[in-house]
Amino acid sequence: MSFDRSTFLALGVVLLVGLLAMALWSVSLLADGNALADSATATPTKTPGAPLNPEDAPAIDLSRGALPTLTPTLGPATPAPRQTPASAPDPGQSPIAGLAAIARGYGLNPAGDYMIVDQDAQEMLVVADGELVRRLAVTTGDPDQGWDTPAWFGVVGDYWGTFQGAGGVMADEGWWLFRRGGNFLIHGLPYTLDASGEKQYVGRDDLGAAPASHGCIRLDPEDARWFSAWRPQGKPIIILPLSR
Repeated sequence: MSFDRSTFLALGVVLLVGLLAMALWSVSLLADGNALADSATATPTKTPGAPLNPEDAPAIDLSRGALPTLTPTLGPATPAPRQTPASAPDPGQSPIAGLAAIARGYGLNPAGDYMIVDQDAQEMLVVADGELVRRLAVTTGDPDQGWDTPAWFGVVGDYWGTFQGAGGVMADEGWWLFRRGGNFLIHGLPYTLDASGEKQYVGRDDLGAAPASHGCIRLDPEDARWFSAWRPQGKPIIILPLSR
C-alpha cells in the first residue's frame, strides 16, 4: 500500500487534534478535583451544643445556686393584650369593681385569682376568688435613672427563692415574671449582709412611695413571705403602665 503526501498530512492533523483533546480533558479533571477539595474545606460541620445567642438560653433556676443579674436591662416591647385598660381603677369606684373591670378587659375571669400592679400608686392588689385579699406596697422601676418596669400581662413563673445579683446584693422570695434583655421578677427588698451576718435592706422607704428599682417589683420582706405562701405560680398578673 502506498500513501501520498496529502494522506500523511491528514493523518498528522488527526493525531494533533487527538493530543489536544487529551490535554484539555486532563486539565478539566484537575480543576474539578481542586473544586471538590475547596468545597469540602469551606463548609465544615457545625459544632452542636452552645446556644447561638445568650438571649436564647433557658432561664436559670436560682434555687440551685446560680447567680443571675438582679438588675435587668430592657429590650423590645411585649405585644399588647387583647384589650389594654388605659389606667388604674377609678378612685370613685369600689376597689373590687375597678379591679374586676380591668380583669375583664384582659379577658380574665373577675371571680378568679389574679394580681394587678398599679405603678402610679406603687401598689400590688391581690385578688383571690374575686375578692381583694391583700394590698401590698411595692416599688417598681425608676425611669429617672434609666430603668422602668414595662406594662405587661402574663402569669407568675418559677420560684427563684433567694438569689444574688450584681455587686453582691441579695434578695429573697424571688418569683420570675418574664425576660426582656434581662430577668424581671417579684422579690423582697434587696439587701447586703453586715459583719454579723444581719440583713441590711435597701430602699424600704420607697415602698408604696416612689419607683426606685432597676425594673423588678420589690416587696417588703414580710409581704414577700406572704406572697410566696399564697402560691402565685401560674396565676395571672397585670402590670399597669406608669403614667408619668
